[in-house]
Amino acid sequence: MANSCRTVLVGCGGMGRQHLRILQGMAGFEIAGVCDVFDEALAEAGDSFEVSDRYADFERMYDETRPDLVVVATQTRGHRAPAVAALERGISVLCEKPIAIDPAEADEMVAAAEASGAKLAVNQQSHVSSAILTARDMVRRGDVGQVVLVRGRNKSGRRSGNEFMEMGTHVTDMMMRFGGVPAWCSGNVWYQGRLADVDDVMEAKEMSPRDRDSGLVAGDRATAQYGFEDGIVGEVHFLGFQATMGENYGVDVVGTEGQLSVRASARVDHALWRLPRPMEGLPGGHGDWAPVPLGDPGDGESIARMYRRLAAAIESGTEPPSSGADARTAFEMILGIYQSHREGGRRVALPLSDRRHPLDAWRSEP
Repeated sequence: MANSCRTVLVGCGGMGRQHLRILQGMAGFEIAGVCDVFDEALAEAGDSFEVSDRYADFERMYDETRPDLVVVATQTRGHRAPAVAALERGISVLCEKPIAIDPAEADEMVAAAEASGAKLAVNQQSHVSSAILTARDMVRRGDVGQVVLVRGRNKSGRRSGNEFMEMGTHVTDMMMRFGGVPAWCSGNVWYQGRLADVDDVMEAKEMSPRDRDSGLVAGDRATAQYGFEDGIVGEVHFLGFQATMGENYGVDVVGTEGQLSVRASARVDHALWRLPRPMEGLPGGHGDWAPVPLGDPGDGESIARMYRRLAAAIESGTEPPSSGADARTAFEMILGIYQSHREGGRRVALPLSDRRHPLDAWRSEP
């Protein structure tokens, strides 16, 4: 891989084509093949990005193209099989989020990477955004004192069951950058103005037919708390507003001497703000919130940075950003909301002891 990272793509839909656009503009990466079970999607991606090696069978593509990296950009239900097949061949993987459809599949993917030594990363690109990296440096310097609260912020625009399965791991991954690994989760889910019941469990495509297939979902609102390291509390709200507000999307870090607020949407003009005191006081505009200059990591926008840092990890044998193990924890932070709700909102330990999807287990109860 001294000259070029041979990269193949599984899943030629919208996200897959986005990956191809980014890869096509990056030095050090060669698009060696594309794969999709749908002929139209395969032809569109191959023609648009001038990729001649096109496959309906990902295992055949791996064996014939001998890539260094596989990008899995299928919908969530299709993540495990192509990822495990690549990892078992010693080929590293960048998988779209969330990592899998349930904890058991995530376990299989992480175990395959550990057994082969290949790298598994999940494309939670805010993990390496300039705003997150700068905020982390500030927290480590003690600029906000001792961290006491990490608050995840969603952007709505989806039914909440779909949103926290599709976008939730972006939020929880950002929370982990400041809180560490959570020990427990306590949460509740509401549906149509009442606490959700087992009869409200459905497939994501049933809840929102035009959204992605992210497996079982329930509820149109959800809230949760997490217990992080050193007594840090985490909280997240998915309120199910119909309008999308990217400006709300990100994470807040509250310390004993100040606050930081990160906005993860590309739509905002500035992504990191600082308040020089722990409590905001009266509402009214930005008050004394001040923008924080962002350092330049020197390797492009966040998704491109994920690729470059993953390639460096493959080359050096080090851990990649947003590793499979980290992404599995971020995923279980979301599923922990369902498990806690199932148990009346009580605290449940993370990682979850039952490796089934909590909603599947709930529906299986006598």
